[in-house]
Amino acid sequence: MNARIRIVVALLAMGGLAAVSPDSVVAYGGPGSVISGIGTLLAAIAAVLAALFGFIWFPLKRLYAKLTENSTEEEEVA
Repeated sequence: MNARIRIVVALLAMGGLAAVSPDSVVAYGGPGSVISGIGTLLAAIAAVLAALFGFIWFPLKRLYAKLTENSTEEEEVA
């Protein structure tokens, strides 16, 4: 576990150094690349929201169906 933490810290440090490096601000973002970047960002956000929806909604839906099924069985017995 200790080696994994060291690797993660090293990767974060390298990423931080690359982000503040003066060479990275010299790049030009043309209109096509900016629009592609925005589209990629929106697609990533939509994928995260869809995953959250799937992991939250469908188990709740199944639980609701199970609870209502149990309540109707109790009403039929009475």
